[in-house]
Amino acid sequence: MRTYFLLLTLMLMAAAPHEFFVSILTIRHHPQEQTLDLTWRITAHDIEYALEDVAELKLNSDHEHPKADSLLNAYFLYHLTLFQEGRQLAWKWVGKELDGETLYCYLQVEGVRSPNELVVSNTILQEVFPEQQNLVHVEGEGLPTKSHTNIRGSGDHTFTW
Repeated sequence: MRTYFLLLTLMLMAAAPHEFFVSILTIRHHPQEQTLDLTWRITAHDIEYALEDVAELKLNSDHEHPKADSLLNAYFLYHLTLFQEGRQLAWKWVGKELDGETLYCYLQVEGVRSPNELVVSNTILQEVFPEQQNLVHVEGEGLPTKSHTNIRGSGDHTFTW
């Protein structure tokens, strides 16, 4: 009986919603390659929930949606904008991986000489979770890391050194 109660308690705790809604986007500038490498850390079940009206992603399962990558990328295109020198930067999808409940998505922007004056807007999951906070870290060789937290309604942020 004690084992049954413990098992039931653990199952209920696993199904309970979490209290914090945070994504972390790290943008790393590589001057030799003139690229921005983006790594996005997101709670997997949150992004699945956000896209459930579009498709059941079922990430990292035998039944993962065959277009999961393109559906995620399309969602990112809607919720992430990068501008520099008056032009919108376009990325290419590199891939994704799941580590427990954390989804890592990898994107790359080519042709960027410097991360200076990079304008970022990140509204991922804020239409679903009003308390969602999206941290953005921008790193560059020989530059101190700059960070900003996008909250609902905060708009664009310009990273300067």
